[in-house]
Amino acid sequence: MAIACTELPATGSDRAMIERLLQAARSGNAYRIQGDATAMRAATDRLLAMPFVGKAEPSVSVVPGSLGGIGGEWLVPPAVGSDATLIFLHGGGYVRGNLALGRGNATELAAHTRARVFAVAYRQGPEYPFPAAFDDTIAVCRAIELEGRPYVLIGESAGGGLVLAAAMALRDHGLRLPAALVGISPFLDLTMSGESWEFNADKDMATRAMGEDMIRLYMGAQDRRDWRASPLFGEFHDLPPTLITLGGAEGLYSEAAEAARKADAAGVAVWLDVFEGMPHGFSKYTLDAARLAISRVADWVCERLRAG
Repeated sequence: MAIACTELPATGSDRAMIERLLQAARSGNAYRIQGDATAMRAATDRLLAMPFVGKAEPSVSVVPGSLGGIGGEWLVPPAVGSDATLIFLHGGGYVRGNLALGRGNATELAAHTRARVFAVAYRQGPEYPFPAAFDDTIAVCRAIELEGRPYVLIGESAGGGLVLAAAMALRDHGLRLPAALVGISPFLDLTMSGESWEFNADKDMATRAMGEDMIRLYMGAQDRRDWRASPLFGEFHDLPPTLITLGGAEGLYSEAAEAARKADAAGVAVWLDVFEGMPHGFSKYTLDAARLAISRVADWVCERLRAG
C-alpha cells in the first residue's frame, strides 16, 4: 500500500493572514500564554472571541446531552441524511480545551455530512489527570457501539490523539471499530521528540514550551510514552481507514507524518492532507485552507461511510 498524500498550496490571502497572526503571537498574543490551567483556559476564551476564529454553523442545532455517561453536546443538521454518528473530540492540550473550541469545525462537519455529531466534553487535567480523557473517549465509543449504528471518530489536536488511542484500545479488546478515523493536526507524541518542533519553531502558533506546560498538567509524573497518551508509540495494525489533515508549518508535523508511515507499514489505508504554510489550529480560523480542509474531511468521511 502507499499513503495517499495530497499537498495543498496556500493562497496569497492565507499567507498574509498567517504572517499577521504569527507577528501577534510573537509580540505576546494570549494564545501562547503559559502558567496554570485557569490562565490557559481564559486565554482560550479570549482566542475564541477573536474575529479571525470561525464561528459555529448557524443552521446546526446545538443540544446539550450525554453518551455513555459522558457529557457533551449533540450537533444536529437541519436535514439529517445519515444514520451514522460522528464523534468529535476537541483540542486544547488536555488542559485548555472546551466544547466551544471545537464547535466551529464540528458544526461544519455536521452540516457537510448531514450526520449527527456528538461532541465530547471529556475530562481534562490537572483536575482529572491521565488517563481520564482516554477513559471518557472509550466510554463514549462503547455506548455508540451498543447502539449498533456506524460511527466515525474525529479529533483535533489532543482530540486527534484520543481518536487513534481509542481505536487501538477497541481493536485490542475485540470491539467493533469505527468506520473511519480522522485526525486534524493530531497531537500524537507527548514526548515531543519530533524534529519539526525545531524546524517549524518560528512558523507555528504553538510552541514547545506551551506543549510542555500542558503535558505536565495532564500527565504529571506518568509515562509520556504510554500509547494511550502518545499513540505514536502504539500498534497500528488492523485500524480503520485513517485521514490525517495538518499544516506544513506545525510543530507536530513530524509525529503526524510518522504516524501515517507506521499505519501504512501496518497495512492500514491512510490519507494525508498537508496544507502549505498552515500552523497548528488553522482549521479553526477564517482561512481558505480551513474551509477546504473541513470540506475535504467531510467528503472523505461520506465516502468511507458509503463504502461500508
